Amino acid sequence: MMNTDTPNASDGYAEGEQGISPTLDATLDLLSNRRRRYVLYYLRDEGRGVTVDELAEQIVAWERDAGEEPTTSIGQGDGTHRERVTADLHHCHLPRLTEAGAVTYDDEEGYVTLADADERPLTEYLDLAAREENLR
Repeated sequence: MMNTDTPNASDGYAEGEQGISPTLDATLDLLSNRRRRYVLYYLRDEGRGVTVDELAEQIVAWERDAGEEPTTSIGQGDGTHRERVTADLHHCHLPRLTEAGAVTYDDEEGYVTLADADERPLTEYLDLAAREENLR
């Protein structure tokens, strides 16, 4: 079950009777970042747990394919970009996804698994985002 008590899940607009549900707000907040979507796409498509290094490698490939890879200095390449992606996952995105209940992350082992493959509305919006990003 997705945790709707995560920070930034709602800006207070859902407090009235006619507001958007906290679950929808939390879902849209999670999916608002491309790297978090990439994590969820990859875990869902693999159907198994993966290492953070494996996730980072795939995210670097998708970012390169989408033309999002940052320009690098001479001598820097995928290794440096992969290190930055790995750090970003470890310190930002995986803890956020874990707190929301979307993934389980063992930071000591560096292993990530999808928490519940049939979580709604997360699954529905993730499918829509994947089609829009041509990753499905």
